[in-house]
Amino acid sequence: MLRPILIAAFMLLAAMGAKAAPADDAFEAYKKGDYATALKLLKPLAEQGNVTAEYNVGVMYNEALGVKADYAEASKWFLKAVAKGNVYAQVDLALLYEYGRGVKKDYNEALRLFHLAADKKNPSAEVNLGAMYERGIGVTQDYKEAARWYRLSSDHGNGNAQYSLGLMYANGRGVPQDNKQAALWYRKSGEQGNASAQLNLGAMSYDGQGVPKDPKEALKWFRMAAQQGNGRAQFNLATLYTNGEGAPQNLARALVWFNAAAVTLTGDQSKIADENSKAVAAKMNRDQILAAKVMAQKCKDGDFKDCE
Repeated sequence: MLRPILIAAFMLLAAMGAKAAPADDAFEAYKKGDYATALKLLKPLAEQGNVTAEYNVGVMYNEALGVKADYAEASKWFLKAVAKGNVYAQVDLALLYEYGRGVKKDYNEALRLFHLAADKKNPSAEVNLGAMYERGIGVTQDYKEAARWYRLSSDHGNGNAQYSLGLMYANGRGVPQDNKQAALWYRKSGEQGNASAQLNLGAMSYDGQGVPKDPKEALKWFRMAAQQGNGRAQFNLATLYTNGEGAPQNLARALVWFNAAAVTLTGDQSKIADENSKAVAAKMNRDQILAAKVMAQKCKDGDFKDCE
């Protein structure tokens, strides 16, 4: 499964109280990508004990924003914010303890901090607790308990948890095997942009598992995942265009996506994608190959996000 990792948010404004002016300036600098200025403005606030500034300084060291990544420095600021009950710092510090970044690896401390945040219904803490129970990290492996935490996080809108819960239903781990439930949670996650959920829902739509068999629906979900750089989705999308399933046959698009898959995938899968690309190109005329080149350049320029 994909390990859900919290990507820390930049939390500012209201919590800054009397320090609103420098906080606003820091936020504006952050939005513009001027992280060095944001950090310069935030550090004095953090040193004065402002909990939101403490957390954000920790984030910037943790994510290498405006400064070289320094997990020890990040943990120092997260600890200060945790002492004041900041739920986001609890989750980020728990992750540092789980992976031993900047602090000694300590699963018990990671679990404690995740539980503190989960008690406040933080969905990122809940999904990470689910992952620890699913994998047996710091606790006895317990699929039922993992599914319970995934459900809580899913109900709180976490897309990674929804994907993980879909996997649990698909595999019958901790819950009864149920393709309809798997598809339901993949859809919720896919609608939030989870590429793996989109890939799986596309496959279920193509095969008619848990949802009606519908190549057009499969193509839609494969396209969404492919545009995010998912190699398997790129391969599947190319295959549908080659065969004219879910949409009229389009060899130019098939060529573009097989080429993309050949780069994204590895090993034998990459080789198969490359072989398929050559087979498709052999069937194309000059105009089709030219159209594919134009489309490929557009896809490359937009990092595949606006491809097609």
